Amino acid sequence: MKYPKYAKVNGKKYPINTSFRVALKCFEIINDSSISDLERTYAIVYKLFGFIPEDKDMKDFVRIAEQYLGCGKSQEEHQSRKKDMDFKQDWPCLIASFMSDYKINLNDEEMHWYQFIDLIQGLTEDSVMSKVRELRNYDLSEVKDQKTRKKIIKLQQNVALKEELTPEEQEALDEFEFLFK
Repeated sequence: MKYPKYAKVNGKKYPINTSFRVALKCFEIINDSSISDLERTYAIVYKLFGFIPEDKDMKDFVRIAEQYLGCGKSQEEHQSRKKDMDFKQDWPCLIASFMSDYKINLNDEEMHWYQFIDLIQGLTEDSVMSKVRELRNYDLSEVKDQKTRKKIIKLQQNVALKEELTPEEQEALDEFEFLFK
């Protein structure tokens, strides 16, 4: 498969910063509730293209950025799937999995965003990341033995995706924990 390297807007080609690290940074920006939607939009377009386009072209660049970050899939396709991985939280598992399956050190390696996603999808079932994802998706209704069920629930809690709290929610939680310690 040929990975995209350029975006075409109004007949002109613009290079995309295809590094998987840039795409991961874009997802951090997307999930940053401390900045406005407009700031997020400008930051992502700037990260991927290296400049802020004229207002008349901005919609096209945003559409292309969305499509690129989704590896060519629509937002609806991504939203229909249950989230079972978080790049930031699961980074140590990804590092271990890439090292064991591909002998690639993600801390040193540079690769295209699409290749990074393809390699995640190709991880063997024995990789740490695959096992964590399998555990997160495990259907407890199939487990009849209560002892086994409790063990699996405990394991699922250990690897559960942590919810991002808004600054206000985090402040309230910190205050609550302070009062009851």
